Amino acid sequence: MDDNDLDRLLRGLKDKPALEQTGAFEAGVWDRIRRNANGLQRLTASWSILAPAIAWRAAPAALALVIGGISGAAISAPHVHDELDVFRANSSYLIASKLDPREDRH
Repeated sequence: MDDNDLDRLLRGLKDKPALEQTGAFEAGVWDRIRRNANGLQRLTASWSILAPAIAWRAAPAALALVIGGISGAAISAPHVHDELDVFRANSSYLIASKLDPREDRH
């Protein structure tokens, strides 16, 4: 398609009358907005029914996490770190030191 064809097509579009928007278009838009608002209200209502059930089931898990975190922090032994401890072969910063309780890993 060259520029002449494009100019001809654009002139043809210019001669066509513009579409008139009727009141049905506006009514359809407002009807769609109302339906979406009703859907949001239904979603909110169903969530308010489900939320207490989910909360009662999640509460024991949250309590177990809190108790486990507190007891783990109480049981853990403090370790004094040296600034150059990062470069030691058996550093407490190594992931292997978290998995293997032995002090020397050579």
